[in-house]
Amino acid sequence: MKRYWPLLLLALAVIGGAVWWNARQAEERRVEEELAQAQGIVRVLSATFSNKAALKVGEVKGTLDVTVVDPGAISLLRSSQKATLPYSVGYTLDLSQVGADDYRWDPASRALTIRVPLVTPEPPNVDEANRAVSGTSGIFVTRNASTNLARRASQLATAKAGEVAAEPANLAAAQKNAEKVVADLARAPLDAAGLGPITVRVVTPAAGVRDGERWDVSRSIEQVLADRQR
Repeated sequence: MKRYWPLLLLALAVIGGAVWWNARQAEERRVEEELAQAQGIVRVLSATFSNKAALKVGEVKGTLDVTVVDPGAISLLRSSQKATLPYSVGYTLDLSQVGADDYRWDPASRALTIRVPLVTPEPPNVDEANRAVSGTSGIFVTRNASTNLARRASQLATAKAGEVAAEPANLAAAQKNAEKVVADLARAPLDAAGLGPITVRVVTPAAGVRDGERWDVSRSIEQVLADRQR
């Protein structure tokens, strides 16, 4: 019986080697499939986002009360005016800045994370056609003074509208809406590509820690899967 031990050990080694080899081949095939799937996702979304340099993702609007003064050529011609002007400021997101390094794909949970830039306010739009004047004062308001008052009211309202749009609460609301807009925008081409159910999460570089996971900015989808493949 002892003389058969070497043959038995050899057979076990061959079987073990075959099992290991098959497992390694299966793992390599799985990684290749993941890589191909991830690359496909990047291609699909890159094509979708490439031409969206000014995706509108929100708006803040309202009315502003302003008081302006025209000094006039002499003190007797000094005049002032109170006016209310409607305004609106849109927020846009430049998706053309999203590159391959801004995607993270988790094949286990079929979750895609997309990193997008911060939203930016558009130039304020002041509706001068619907300007309401609540009062004008001055001994004699010339036509030139009226023009100057209207121009200064528009300039002041524009500046104030920009300040409103830059308020942290308004920026945060626009950014939150941007995440929803981008997630919805991403799902359509992914569904059309037949990639199956995918969970899409959108974050910004400033998101930090979310849902207990730290955003890894060091490696892209392709780099992670290529490292695993090697």
